[in-house]
Amino acid sequence: MRVRKTLSAGVILALTAVSLGGCLPPSKDWTHPRIADPRKEDRQFQQDTQFCNDKAGRQADGPERKAAMDDCYRRLGWQHKD
Repeated sequence: MRVRKTLSAGVILALTAVSLGGCLPPSKDWTHPRIADPRKEDRQFQQDTQFCNDKAGRQADGPERKAAMDDCYRRLGWQHKD
């Protein structure tokens, strides 16, 4: 009886973990060496993405836009993950 309760609790826990896995923010290709806290880094990345989008403007598109965004991130101290 006890094994059955443990097994069902484990199954419920596993299903909960799998369902919450979709709630994680998407991973980014950039890291900031001066921000140790991952949550602060994520918030700063969102702010810097908005800033870089505004700077890149709508005139840049395709490869030019990606190059402009990459350059902006680097100027703000971000490093591309390998």
